[in-house]
Amino acid sequence: MKIRVIVFLLFIMFTTAFFAFSQQSADDDEWYLGIPIRDIIFTGLKNISASELDGVVEPFKRRIFDYSVFWELQGRLYALEYFDQIEPSLRRANASGSELVIVFNVVERPVIERINFIGISGATRRELSQVIISRVGEVFNQAKLSVDVDAITNRYIELGYPNVAVTAQDVQTSDLGITLNFHITENDRITISRIEFQGNSRYSNNILRSQMSLRPRSILNSGAFQEAALLADIEAITKYYRDRGYIDAIIRDVTRTFEEGNRGTSLVLTFMIDEGNEYRFGGVTFDGNVIFSTDQLSRLITVSPGSIVNMTRLEIDLQKISDLYFENGYIFNSIVRNPEKNTQAQIFSVNVTIVERGRAYIENIIIIGNNKTRDNVILREIELEPGDVFSRTKIMDAMRNLFNLQYFSMVMPDTLQGSTENLMDLVLTFEEQPTTDIQFGLSFSGSADPNTFPVSGLLKWTDRNLAGTGNEFGVEINSTVIDSSSFAANYIHRWLLGLPLSLGVSFAANFSRHTDYMNNSAPFFHGNEPYAYPDGFTSFEDFEKSRTLSNEYLMSYQRWFLSLAFSTGYRWPTPFGIFGTSGGLRFGVINNYWDEMEFRPFDPVLRESNNVWRPRNILWLSLSLDQRDIFFDPSRGYLLSQRFGFHGIFPEEREHYIRSDTRTQFFHTVFNIPVTERWNFKAVLGVQLAMSLILEQPGREISIERVNQLAIDGMFIGRGWSEEFRNRGYLLFDNWVELRIPLLRGLLAWDFFFDAVAIESERGYYFGTNSSGESNFTLENFRFGLGGGLRFTIPQFPIRLSLVKRFRIEDDTVQWQPGPLFWGMDFVMAFAMSY
Repeated sequence: MKIRVIVFLLFIMFTTAFFAFSQQSADDDEWYLGIPIRDIIFTGLKNISASELDGVVEPFKRRIFDYSVFWELQGRLYALEYFDQIEPSLRRANASGSELVIVFNVVERPVIERINFIGISGATRRELSQVIISRVGEVFNQAKLSVDVDAITNRYIELGYPNVAVTAQDVQTSDLGITLNFHITENDRITISRIEFQGNSRYSNNILRSQMSLRPRSILNSGAFQEAALLADIEAITKYYRDRGYIDAIIRDVTRTFEEGNRGTSLVLTFMIDEGNEYRFGGVTFDGNVIFSTDQLSRLITVSPGSIVNMTRLEIDLQKISDLYFENGYIFNSIVRNPEKNTQAQIFSVNVTIVERGRAYIENIIIIGNNKTRDNVILREIELEPGDVFSRTKIMDAMRNLFNLQYFSMVMPDTLQGSTENLMDLVLTFEEQPTTDIQFGLSFSGSADPNTFPVSGLLKWTDRNLAGTGNEFGVEINSTVIDSSSFAANYIHRWLLGLPLSLGVSFAANFSRHTDYMNNSAPFFHGNEPYAYPDGFTSFEDFEKSRTLSNEYLMSYQRWFLSLAFSTGYRWPTPFGIFGTSGGLRFGVINNYWDEMEFRPFDPVLRESNNVWRPRNILWLSLSLDQRDIFFDPSRGYLLSQRFGFHGIFPEEREHYIRSDTRTQFFHTVFNIPVTERWNFKAVLGVQLAMSLILEQPGREISIERVNQLAIDGMFIGRGWSEEFRNRGYLLFDNWVELRIPLLRGLLAWDFFFDAVAIESERGYYFGTNSSGESNFTLENFRFGLGGGLRFTIPQFPIRLSLVKRFRIEDDTVQWQPGPLFWGMDFVMAFAMSY
């Protein structure tokens, strides 16, 4: 049927075009060939606006007209499925005839004005509207109507109406409008009243019912009967027996007894079971294996001889044999499993017969579906080339690399037979996703300073796959107007010289307002004395115990920072993960300004110069080993990273110090239970152990502004502990444990977390004892938090909304901290800066 419709449409296209061109040809002998197209005009439009067609016709304007261009244009217009008829004609755009205009006179398809569901009682109009794809206001499409009928039918089957009948009718209600009527004959709803078993002696009815998805009608369950679910339950019960040694167990029949009652027709399901005998495992023997020895293959079998047979475990072990050959390029082997049962001794064994063939070599790598991304961008992420031995591990590594690019929503590998016996083609099919992000409006600024205004205006444009080259370019303007404004532009070239060597360049201009301690009143301190304390405190002990301070004792100052940065990095694949190294240099100038007549900063580094542009340069180097499956939202693997930042390169710079950041992360999928075709109930355990240090540069004393010292910000580190923000120091522990449960795949997750963070504000006493002989980093130094919240898993929208309950340990007693919300909890909104 579809072929005849296509042939008919092509006949109309060619016929109309032929008559239009013949008329023109009679006048000027095909004057239109080789002439640029100035414009494309539509007549007859009523419900569809010309702007909706701009995306199709704009690429054809200014192109040189010929028949192939015309067929392509008209084919795209028909593909929109907006029109029943398209009649083309051509005319000169000017008196000289140097340009032409294409005029399409169209007859639109009708628009859906209303959708009716007739005969419904077991489902609601809203419920059915959600399962169909036809929508009011859209152009009517007959193909969609057939899909809608199937969708309504399937929904009713799910609700327990297996004999439902659905028909559809389109009724003309105006010149260009129709009403869709879905006529539904529900028939009887069948619900399960009881599920019974006969022939089961080893396992109780309750145990067998627990393996099923079908449930009898109850307060918590509708009891809807579905044929597909019944077949799945038969498999589940059979598997339960066979995993416990009853390898001959079968369900020979399921009887259905219908009962009429006040609540309609109910169904009693009775499963007739033949359990058979319990078998023990006799082992696996091998024939025909030469490439791998019998000892090598036997070590893959974990089911012990003499144990009760577990068919699922045995199947997994036998699959390891195929995988071993497959992984080493022997994909054309014949591996046959021959079950052997000794019914007298009740022993079950397996003989594996192997016919070994030569290794498979890749003849071609074929890429399909990449409309934007260039082939070389894809091929460079695959550690295979034509002529290489096939490797399953390398294909899986390639899949991970390609998904981590964030260019594709789907990557599907396949293997096809090549031109000869030992050759194969590797086919990769892609579905691309948008890589250009344009954002504007209001956003959460993500500032960790609790005194700054948190909402900012944002204008951002980023292309993570610039012109399909795999390179990135972005521009961003962000401003709160009150506290901060910034402009940034960056470009990253991902591969240089055909190697995973990156080169990046960025420019940034930042203006910000900050608050800090001041020392306007006597006694006056230089600021680095061990007994010094700022205004608002009466002694160093008072300052040490309480780091919170009223704003009347805080000074404000402005900061400008302009910088230009260059960075580079390289990646090596290893058996333990991707080893990466990167480094860069940021050249900048900084200017801090405050009113000297009003303020005297307590921080000596900040006090050193006022309203003077000084250089501020940063050299950094990092190493990492990354085995995570997807780095922006991992479900398994680990990350080890070390970063060193050298702040202050030249003597005239105000700050000189080294910052070291060490981080370890581990992720493991605790469970992954399929619930629907597109969603699994899944939980991922994540653990982080991280430590940051401020160290001296060789031959120099540490010189660092307080604003750049380490801190528990209460948003990214130590969630909820915002009052600790002013307690800055030189050593920071940032540890957490999270249980992540995806709610919407690739979009939203719910996280439960436990935080344990601590900071050392006294320089030089990072471990052991401090100047008073007291131990550092006891439990009393740590700030704890536990809670949960929503996390957006979109890399472009990394926001967390969390509720946290805070506590600390004092005198070996848990001290719960008060919060403004119920149960003394705190609400935290923050950017998830890393995953």
